[in-house]
Amino acid sequence: MPSYSSLNSMTPAMRGRTLAGLARLRALLETEMPVKTRSDTLVMGTWNIRNFDSNGFGNGHRTAEDLLYIAEIIARFDILAVQEICEDLAPLDRLMDVLGPDYDYIVTDKTEGVSGNGERLGFIFDTAKIRFLGIAGELVLPDSGLIEDRNKERQFARTPFMCSFQAGWFRFMFSTVHIYFGKDTGALYARRVAEIRAVARFLAKRAKKDESNHVLVGDFNIKLGDSKGANALADAGFTMFQNRTGSNMLKTKFYDQISFMSKSDHIRVAIPDQSNGVLDFFASIYRAEDFQSYRDALRVTLDEKIVRLNQKIAESGKKIPNARTESVKEKHRKSIASNKEKISDFLSLKDDDVGLMDYYLDEWRTFHGSDHLPLWVNLKVDFSDAYLARQE
Repeated sequence: MPSYSSLNSMTPAMRGRTLAGLARLRALLETEMPVKTRSDTLVMGTWNIRNFDSNGFGNGHRTAEDLLYIAEIIARFDILAVQEICEDLAPLDRLMDVLGPDYDYIVTDKTEGVSGNGERLGFIFDTAKIRFLGIAGELVLPDSGLIEDRNKERQFARTPFMCSFQAGWFRFMFSTVHIYFGKDTGALYARRVAEIRAVARFLAKRAKKDESNHVLVGDFNIKLGDSKGANALADAGFTMFQNRTGSNMLKTKFYDQISFMSKSDHIRVAIPDQSNGVLDFFASIYRAEDFQSYRDALRVTLDEKIVRLNQKIAESGKKIPNARTESVKEKHRKSIASNKEKISDFLSLKDDDVGLMDYYLDEWRTFHGSDHLPLWVNLKVDFSDAYLARQE
């Protein structure tokens, strides 16, 4: 159970809103998520927690309220793969403090390079239920398996991460990915599909040699359930838990997936026809009807964006006199003009409730919750009855 001590340091308005939000969220979780058991079942999943938590896009850091909501969701999982954890681990440590001492995490180093965005992948798990078996590694392709990208061969944009765990009788290699997005057509889409194919083939080959079951999850950037990306997983031999709805905020895209390769039929759902799902937390928190209670926070965020833009304008202005060529000077002038236009737009938006509502719904709340919804699957992990029956 999460710690709610941060409620005591909130303003009365935030505290009242958070208590109401937690009540709605807890009711949703009771209805939509499976009940955690001591040893019979395993609730596992995946969640891309958008840009957690660098404020790189200027929409504000997660607040104590946000961390309570995120922790409440994670606490319903025995183990959860997470994507888009940023370089600074202090926000993750604050989240773990809310989750309590039974939870721990394992994350990768940050991924360097333009496509990597400085992100980390990782796992958050309940140590009372899950045992880390000591094997962890970032997946590096051999020379024979590199990803073909036009005239190049390359590794992953963000290196997949795999760890070995055990829950009850169930031993599994848990792998998570955040696949390159690029574009929806052409060579950049082909690179996305090639990444999915590469990780699926690599792990399929590995699974044939291992004693463990393999579970592969994450943000695959698969837009449709029947697409080249989804088929790349199936072609390698992975079985996918079919999402009934999309995992983006509008539930129209199937970016996130849970797939597996089972040893001795050890991956069994706990309850047929109720084995997996997508949790739409926006049904209970950051709702349209909550807009007025966040209005002041939204306006503060816009003020902070304006401060950042004025700093950029000042920096560009200082560079113009020392620029060596007229083209470089013109580049800085255009940057100044563009940022001044953005400032004008933000100033207008502060007093435009219709536009402010759109900003709240389409952008702001996705940086305080996420633009992805968590996926879950409920597996049976106690095989003692079947084992004892075979001994008779």
